[in-house]
Amino acid sequence: MFIHQQSLRHLLRPEHYCSEQHFQLELEKLFRPAWQFVAAQSELPKDGDFLTLDLFGRPILIRNSGGKFLAYENICSHRHCLLTDDSYGNQRKLRCQYHGWEYDDEGCTAKIPEAKCFRPWDRDNSRLNMFRMESCGDLLFVSLNPDAIPLRDWLSPFYEETAAAFSSPTWRMAFVWEYDCESNWKVPAENTLESYHVTSLHRKFFGDVLPSEQNVQHLLDQRYTGLTFNATSGIEQLQTRLNRWLGSEPTSKYLHRHIYPNTMLVSTDTINYALMYMPTSPTTVRIRMRFFAIRGTRRGPFASLISWLAWRFAKSKTLQVHNEDRAVYASQQKGLERSRHPGVIGSREERIYIFQKYILESLGLPLPPDPATAAAKITIPEPLSTEVLQ
Repeated sequence: MFIHQQSLRHLLRPEHYCSEQHFQLELEKLFRPAWQFVAAQSELPKDGDFLTLDLFGRPILIRNSGGKFLAYENICSHRHCLLTDDSYGNQRKLRCQYHGWEYDDEGCTAKIPEAKCFRPWDRDNSRLNMFRMESCGDLLFVSLNPDAIPLRDWLSPFYEETAAAFSSPTWRMAFVWEYDCESNWKVPAENTLESYHVTSLHRKFFGDVLPSEQNVQHLLDQRYTGLTFNATSGIEQLQTRLNRWLGSEPTSKYLHRHIYPNTMLVSTDTINYALMYMPTSPTTVRIRMRFFAIRGTRRGPFASLISWLAWRFAKSKTLQVHNEDRAVYASQQKGLERSRHPGVIGSREERIYIFQKYILESLGLPLPPDPATAAAKITIPEPLSTEVLQ
C-alpha cells in the first residue's frame, strides 16, 4: 500500500540538478559525512590485493592486508605523488610508485630509501591519512567522516538483511559493473525509487500492467526508504523455483532499500546487487554496481549448472532493465535544465518526495510553499458598502 493517497509536490527545482553551488553543498553536507559503499571483499581475495577510486575529490586506496581491509588516502606523505595509478593490483608491501617509500598497516613509514637524508625524522607527521572502513557481509564501506555513527547503525534497520543477502556461502559476488551518465546523480536515484515508469520503459519485462498497490509496501523514513514487492510474474516465480532447487529458502519478494544519500541495496531470489551513485560534477555521475549470484547450499554438478543458469538469466534481465533506464537519463537532465514547470509527484512515486524532502532539510534549505496552503491563505475582501461609496 502507498502511504499517501494523493499527488505530492516536486520539492526540488531545476537548479538543484545543475547548479555548481548546490552540488558543492551536497558534497559537503550529504556525501562526505556518510558511509559509502566502495567494493566487495571478494574483489580483493589475496593478501596485498588493492583497488583505488576517487571519492568526492579524495583519492582512496582499499587494501587487503592479511585478511584485514584498510582504507588509505592514495597520496604519499613524501612529495604528494599518488601511491599508485592502477585501478586494481597486488603489492606485497604498500609502496609509493615514485620514490619507493613503504608503509605499514597503520600508515607509518616502514622503509625509506636513503633514510639518512631525512634526519631528524618526524615519524608521526609522515603517516598516510587513513579512513574508517567497516563491512556488512561481503560489502565494504568507507567513511570520510571520523565521527560517523557505526555502520550497523547507519544501515539499520536493514543491517542483518543486507549481511544475509551479500555473503557466502549462499551468495557469491559475480560481476562488477561501472558506468558514467550525463546527468545529475539524483536523476538515476529517483528513477529507481518509483515503479511508475516500468510499463513505458520496461514493457518487455513487466508487461502493460503496473504492480497493484496492494502488492507493494513502501517504507518511508528520515534516513531511508524501502520497497517490498510480492513477486507474482512468471519470471519471478521461476526465480523462486530456482532458489528452492538450490536448497535455499525463497522469499518470493523483491526488496529495494535506499540508504541516504546514495546507496541502493536490491534483493531477489536469484540476484542481489548493491550500487552507489557517485556524483562527479553537477551534471555527471558514476554508477558503481556489484552483483551477487545465488549459489545456494547444494553442491555437485547439477546444482552448479542450475546456479549458473539462474545467474545468466537474472543477469541478462537485470542489465536489460538498467540499460533501458540509463538511455533516458541524459534526456531527463536536459529537460530539468530547461523546465519552467513546477513538477508533480504521484502517490506511486512517494519515495521520491521523501527523498527530496531529506535533501532540502539536510542542506538547511526551505521547502517550497504548498500552493494549496498558499491559496487557502488568500482572502477576498468584502465589497465596500453603499454607505462608504456615498
